[in-house]
Amino acid sequence: MQADSDGSTDWSGIPRLTSQATGLHNPPAWLRDQVVRYVARVEAPAGDSLPFRENPESGAPADIETTIWALVALRQVGAEDAIARVRPRALAALHAAFNPELGIYEPTLTQIGGGPGSWRMHFDAVVRIGFELLGEPARPFPRGLDRLSDLPWTPVGKEAWRGWLDRAWAEDPRGAAKAAFQYLWFYTRFAGCDHVDDLDDQGRQVLAYMEARRDPASGFIGMGPGVALGWAMRGYRNLALNLLWPLGVDEPAFERMIDATLACRRSDGLFHDGGMCANMDAVHLLAEYGRRSSYRYTEAIESTRRCIGAMFGRLASPDGGFWYELAERDATDPAEIRTTNGLAFALFSLHYWQALDPDARADLGAALSNAGAMRTRH
Repeated sequence: MQADSDGSTDWSGIPRLTSQATGLHNPPAWLRDQVVRYVARVEAPAGDSLPFRENPESGAPADIETTIWALVALRQVGAEDAIARVRPRALAALHAAFNPELGIYEPTLTQIGGGPGSWRMHFDAVVRIGFELLGEPARPFPRGLDRLSDLPWTPVGKEAWRGWLDRAWAEDPRGAAKAAFQYLWFYTRFAGCDHVDDLDDQGRQVLAYMEARRDPASGFIGMGPGVALGWAMRGYRNLALNLLWPLGVDEPAFERMIDATLACRRSDGLFHDGGMCANMDAVHLLAEYGRRSSYRYTEAIESTRRCIGAMFGRLASPDGGFWYELAERDATDPAEIRTTNGLAFALFSLHYWQALDPDARADLGAALSNAGAMRTRH
């Protein structure tokens, strides 16, 4: 889309990226076969409470996220028959993740006191993706702002959040951005708020507090002294995906965020630290903003193509999954290898790439070949 004559971009008619529960457009047969074989290899024995593991080896770790990432991988390649086969076990695992004391999906007791920075809202959001993948309704999110007091890390009192965030930002801007994000994420859900226009006065104040700390150079909230640009980019993508975009928050001058994301490129084509999460975050940001502006559009597509090729070249594991971190390529302890998570994030990256690159959407198989992405032999 071309920029308007005043340099802005008309967002009307531009949809948000499709749901994370939808799949790739026309995935090639070889990719579907590779994913189905891999997921079958990481399926846990029938007696295990969690149906999937993070890699095929004995001793591989597993948690509720692993179940969702396996389902994500199958959905991305359209393997509905494989999803149907494992559906009863997966659904049982999702239901078991519910914490009746908090009224949310929180199986690991991370809703504890302490300093800011932990992704305390993470499990509930991910488990709800799992229910969406299975076409099953999740429990409704609890309502009532009084529920905030059930979270022991939440500042108590109408204005307590401000001093709490002031102290956090002085100590660690990236951690403080995550704390503000998770606070407002819970706040809007307990309030039943679906759009920025529905925020009450306190919600608007917290949002304004965050916006006032948006970095003028990169556009990211969470950038600050001692914070690497790549880490700020990755944290910002999560904040934008889970809070700002769903609330319909207008983002100013997103061209600078395209600049900042492209600045996280490495010489090998990957982004930031080279891990799968960093690559997915960068591809998603480039896709989200690149569809709304002609600014560095060709460069964004070329960088994304190069990243996809490098992911297949450097992060694809011989078993058909993808290493989550580059260091996992040399790991010998199965407990340190997360190729199921890596596979899901690789497929998400292809999903976002298709939203940006017309060639990838028209013929994903050919685009992968042109990007130098070779199918994994296993």
